[in-house]
Amino acid sequence: MTKEPVSTLPQEPALTPSKRRLNAIPTYLRHRAEVYARQPLVRRPRLRLRFAVFAGVRPGDRVLDVATGPGYNAFAFARRAAVVVGVEAAPELLEIARREAARRRLANVTFSEGDPAALQFPGESFDLITSAGAVHHFASPAQVFSEMARVAVPGGRVAIEDVVASEQDVRARYHNRLERLRDRSHRRFLPLGELLALLGRQGLQVRTVQVQDSLREFNEWVAVTRPPVRRAEHIRRLLQGSMEQDLSGLNVQPADDTFLFVQRVAWVLAVKPE
Repeated sequence: MTKEPVSTLPQEPALTPSKRRLNAIPTYLRHRAEVYARQPLVRRPRLRLRFAVFAGVRPGDRVLDVATGPGYNAFAFARRAAVVVGVEAAPELLEIARREAARRRLANVTFSEGDPAALQFPGESFDLITSAGAVHHFASPAQVFSEMARVAVPGGRVAIEDVVASEQDVRARYHNRLERLRDRSHRRFLPLGELLALLGRQGLQVRTVQVQDSLREFNEWVAVTRPPVRRAEHIRRLLQGSMEQDLSGLNVQPADDTFLFVQRVAWVLAVKPE
């Protein structure tokens, strides 16, 4: 298939003054986004570059980064791809992504506000579609994966990264309870088997799966979302209570005045059949 020029990709419509006022970002949201974007667990530039290598990004690729957040995943892909478009539903995060792209002088990256479950791009627009650390925020992962498959060219790739829950339902529910207390935007970590099945139902063929253990420290993990102190203490008690029988599947261990636990992070590369 012959690639169209990059300029044919849909651009974000210009906002009228009235829409700009309606889209004004409250100060508390802007502040919360800034704190989130500065967290070491969010930035992780070396990990982002490793994920880009895993996805097999190539110099001529048109890349779509779904739920791009502050844009760090998009920036890693931009180092090798021809063009990268980041889509994000939260305007306060888009503001950070655009500012950071300008600071880095990345001329091949653009950002657009949009719903991951209803991507505003024609079918077969991108060679590579990615999403990192976002599936657990989607109300309907199946719908998002369907949209990813739709906008991928035949032979195009879909690369997904996210924490996965235990295949045991009791442990998965306990794990997700902890995450919802820490982050009210959290919906559900999927077990790996369910994640792979959902991709397959959208006609995507899974080619490579890597699962790695990621060690977490309680205070650093909680600092990403900064829940109220009483809620953070409740999470601490639940983690402590899960240790004896590993109720969360996180292998929680005490360490001085904190806890260490292990999250399983899956990288999945799938292909749209030609």
